[in-house]
Amino acid sequence: MKRFLSVQLFMAMMFFVMSGCSIQSNVPATSKLSLQCHPKIPVAKSDVYKDKVVRMGVIESTQMLSSTTIFYTTDDGENYVYTKARWNESLKKKLGDLMMHTLTKSTLFEDVIPFRSLAKNDLIFEMNLYDVSQVIHTDGTSTMHFSAKLRVIEQYTRKIVTTKLFEYEIKSEEGNVKSALEAYNKMVSMFLVDTVAWLDK
Repeated sequence: MKRFLSVQLFMAMMFFVMSGCSIQSNVPATSKLSLQCHPKIPVAKSDVYKDKVVRMGVIESTQMLSSTTIFYTTDDGENYVYTKARWNESLKKKLGDLMMHTLTKSTLFEDVIPFRSLAKNDLIFEMNLYDVSQVIHTDGTSTMHFSAKLRVIEQYTRKIVTTKLFEYEIKSEEGNVKSALEAYNKMVSMFLVDTVAWLDK
């Protein structure tokens, strides 16, 4: 009798373990998303900065934009997280890389160097990333927001050469991570093109 119960217990445990493995294997993997922005960056016409080397400064942002978590907000102000999707790298890091590549392609400056470069520079390019968010409304639609402030600063005098706030908003008939990503790509593309146009003036 004891042997029979032991066999039954062993079989039950094996079934439980195998069931658990089976269930676990059916759980979809977390999607890794990234901004995909490839706007056509025009070559700058202005020669104001042509002999200047600009250093990319540290991007200031909220903790939410410094992580790989993708958030969304409801109309009542409650924050939620997409559990099956994450950024491949934080928005702050990705946006900094995109901006540096954009400024380099524009030929606005003699050179664009990263923050930790040992090269000497004449200017500093700063960015405050205020808002990259999605609000999902009660009717299932959503609104995406983007807000950032840029400034160019003289390296030695610390005088602000120029500064500008950029804000964008896109509405979508859907309220999901796909609609958010599409809108973020559009807004960041506009932001990069508008940045070059602003500096070119």
